[in-house]
Amino acid sequence: MQRLSFHIAEQLRQGSDLTLVRMGQGNWFLSFFLARATLRLLFALLTRRVDVVLLGDPVLSGLGWLAKKFRVPVAVVVHGLDITYAPVLYQRYLDWMFWNKFEAYICISRHVYDIVQQRLGTDNCCHLIHPGVNLLPDPPPVANGHRQSPRLLMLGRLVPRKGALWLVEHVLPVLVSALPALQLDIVGDGPDHELIAEAVATRGLQRNVSLHGAVDDARKSALLAEAHLVLIPNLPVADDPEGFGLVALEAAAAGRYVLAANLEGLRDAVHVPDTGLLLPAGDANRWIDAVLQACSDLPGLIEKGQHARASIGTEHSWQRMGERYRQVLNGLA
Repeated sequence: MQRLSFHIAEQLRQGSDLTLVRMGQGNWFLSFFLARATLRLLFALLTRRVDVVLLGDPVLSGLGWLAKKFRVPVAVVVHGLDITYAPVLYQRYLDWMFWNKFEAYICISRHVYDIVQQRLGTDNCCHLIHPGVNLLPDPPPVANGHRQSPRLLMLGRLVPRKGALWLVEHVLPVLVSALPALQLDIVGDGPDHELIAEAVATRGLQRNVSLHGAVDDARKSALLAEAHLVLIPNLPVADDPEGFGLVALEAAAAGRYVLAANLEGLRDAVHVPDTGLLLPAGDANRWIDAVLQACSDLPGLIEKGQHARASIGTEHSWQRMGERYRQVLNGLA
């Protein structure tokens, strides 16, 4: 969510008079940010310096309510969890401040679009704009492409929805039995980290699994260059959907093929069969078969990754995303 907001701002800076109010701190800073943002917005509204307001999250709907008092149109970016988050007080806040209050609801995936459209009862103010991805001029070759041992990669926050623990417990032991030299790199941090480490140790998979924690972009690129295949084994979790699945696009942009769960926003991020395959979430046998089949032909898997990079072209660039945002906002101003 933070990365998407950053890129939206970067794109809108180009050719627009943009005033950016950003939090820049952890969630603990939210109340201070809201107070500061309210004062800045109020000053801009009073001095008639605002044509349209773009909110990066429904949590900020109170700012949109203020803009509406000055008859300034408001657009809001909707990610998924920001409208399904379950606590009653938050949902009442959305009822009061968010639903049917603004001129444009910009959804990052078809899954989110359908939720918003159904709740609003109309699609007149709903817009579907997918996130973008950095397109490298030349995707890196697979660093270990000459080896016979497959290398798999998972990227994402280590929470139940991402499925890393499920993969280690239910899929990886069978894969290692068939392919003893198989390597899995897990990148990310989160509450499931210790549970995953314990599952790796309990199943004797220490030689096959590397837990890297949070890494910077350079290290992430290096791990993508070492991988043959990227796995996104998400699981359905109530009130915690996958809004889009940017990792799938990042993998394709790096020339890597993807196996992903057939869930929610991941369906928009994976172009079957060009950039990857969608598999039933939580079906260990299907995942085992798909990974073994993919790893049975590593040169062919590398070629699929190169085709994945070519297939996404410029359609999923951040620049293209920015053009679509400008079209929506210009239509409101």
